[in-house]
Amino acid sequence: MSTMKISNSDPASYAPVPQPSDQDHGGHTVQFYRDDSFLLDELGRFIGSALEAGDAGIVIARRYHRNGIEQRLALRGLDISSAIAQGRYVPLDAAETLSKFMHEGFPDEDCFEEIIGGLIARASATAEGNYRRVVAFGEMVALLWEDGKSDAAIRLEQLWSHLAQTHFFSLRCAYPMTSFHREEHEEVFLKICAEHSGVIPSDGYTVLANNEERLRKIAHLQLRDGVFEALQTTKRQLMKEIAEKSEMERKLQDSERSLRELSGRILRLQDEERRHLGRELHDSVGQYLAVLKMGLELLKSEVGSIGAGADQQLADCLGLAEQSMAEVRTMSYLLYPPMLEEMGLKSAIPWYLDGFAKRSGIQTTFEIADALGRLPREVELVMFRVLQESLTNVHRHSGSPTAHVGVKIQGGAVSVEISDKGRGIFSAALESTRIALGTMGVGLRSMSERVRQLGGKLELFATEEGSTVVATVPCQELVGVQLGLGGDSHCPSEF
Repeated sequence: MSTMKISNSDPASYAPVPQPSDQDHGGHTVQFYRDDSFLLDELGRFIGSALEAGDAGIVIARRYHRNGIEQRLALRGLDISSAIAQGRYVPLDAAETLSKFMHEGFPDEDCFEEIIGGLIARASATAEGNYRRVVAFGEMVALLWEDGKSDAAIRLEQLWSHLAQTHFFSLRCAYPMTSFHREEHEEVFLKICAEHSGVIPSDGYTVLANNEERLRKIAHLQLRDGVFEALQTTKRQLMKEIAEKSEMERKLQDSERSLRELSGRILRLQDEERRHLGRELHDSVGQYLAVLKMGLELLKSEVGSIGAGADQQLADCLGLAEQSMAEVRTMSYLLYPPMLEEMGLKSAIPWYLDGFAKRSGIQTTFEIADALGRLPREVELVMFRVLQESLTNVHRHSGSPTAHVGVKIQGGAVSVEISDKGRGIFSAALESTRIALGTMGVGLRSMSERVRQLGGKLELFATEEGSTVVATVPCQELVGVQLGLGGDSHCPSEF
């Protein structure tokens, strides 16, 4: 067995140029092919030339390859039946022959030498040529390769080369190029080439007219190989970048999820703190002011008139106490209205709108279904906060003299809608803060995040005729799954 060495400096050494000498003593050549017709034409010349010279030929192949070879031999005018009868042409089935010397998935050396060595010896004895030469074609190695047994295929190649040291024959092996379609096949491909004294590239190389053409073809193939390697390198780099990008996206998603969870906890803590502060104002400061007012009234009734100036100061103190009580009460209710917790949206919204109209001078209307009952506490609180923030924006930005509030239940979701007839909540907010929807201001972000925490959505519509804010939350899913509430909370299916 000889091993082909490749020189980087000599173009002629990139691949062996097939010559008639390839079929001489001990030649062990491998041919790669893409098209069966090309392979069969080559084998027809290889086997046919030997038979015409009086030598013997052995074909160990699959049936359709054996039939194809025999058709081409017949076209050369050879009497195949006579050659078979003489023992000069021996066609054998590749799978059947292979099974005779395989042991536990690996070729047995002694059985191989006995079976194949004996076959070559008998064929050589029938040869009529001067050298009693035997040419052989075998694709048993291809069967092993296609069966995923690359180590067994290489071992069989080695056994053929070892047999050539004691028997006189030339061998042509063949592999379909379609079998080498993975990147990891490259190493085995090179090992297969190393086990042969000659390598014939796939279709078209051997039919080139002269060595100069062959060298040009080889150079072209080298160029293609270089381009392919560059593409493979680019592909690996792209795959690496894609993997890195995917990892970054995963981390960003994890960070976003963590931030949203943190935002939800902050909003819940904020609501709890508002409730606590509202109660403290109502129960402590409010009570202190009430006691102060009663003390001033008692003092006024007991002392009577103490002078015009003193009477006026006492009256002013009573007025300030009364005003302070009203301010504390309003602040307490705005922070966390007890009516919302005790009676729900249906009662809390009209109460809030009445106070809003008095404070802002904006006339409000309210529409809600009579059949609407209590909603889950979290839903009612979010809807109320959206109402508060939206009406605050109407007052600060729109210049609208009116506002309308509507609460609907439709399709398993509850929605609150706030509209005005001004120059636009959203447009004015964008103008004043110079922000976009994706990076909305604190108030709008807070509303959007509150609604999103409940699986809902916040929509803002601004036209020349006014603005509308719509917050929609899936009600039934919240009751049954997210909130884990009992049967007391329910959502009506319609108005």
